[in-house]
Amino acid sequence: NMWSSTYFLMTGFHAIHVLVGLIIFALAIPMVLNKSRANFLENSGLYWHFVDLVWIFLFPLLYLF
Repeated sequence: NMWSSTYFLMTGFHAIHVLVGLIIFALAIPMVLNKSRANFLENSGLYWHFVDLVWIFLFPLLYLF
């Protein structure tokens, strides 16, 4: 079934990206915040919000249509 395959592919890719984001945040937790680490923290936050934004579009596409 094409719908089921697309559903599991898109949610699986999203889950992998969420897992990567959680690993990045787990690496960022013990870091001391200073100027040299600020770029890493900002980029990890941008990555997390991008993954969240993708889910905002995936949820209605998959569950409401």
